[in-house]
Amino acid sequence: QDKLAEEERSSALNLHKLGAQWRAVLRETKDRELRQDMEILSQTFARVMDCKDSVIEASSLVTDVEEAEEQHARALCSHLHNIDRLLQLQRCRLRCLEEGYSAQLEALKTEFEAERYGGGEG
Repeated sequence: QDKLAEEERSSALNLHKLGAQWRAVLRETKDRELRQDMEILSQTFARVMDCKDSVIEASSLVTDVEEAEEQHARALCSHLHNIDRLLQLQRCRLRCLEEGYSAQLEALKTEFEAERYGGGEG
């Protein structure tokens, strides 16, 4: 009877040890699997981040190009406005010169007529 009880205790202890060893093996296997999964996920995450960084960089470049185009359009508009003002000033200057020329020509004609008629009588 004692031998049977001892045998059962020994068997239970061995079963307990086997269960503990089996759980350790399973834990070790699961640990390896989880570490591999983490490595794969880490690499996938890095690729996704690189891809998103590329998109952000491209988006930033597009924004820079759009801003440069807006600056160019503003500079062109300002330049054309200045050219219009310059043309307006030149037209005004030309008009003043033409008026001065006409006035001098009229004075010269008047003087010429006066000399002609005045010289003919004398």
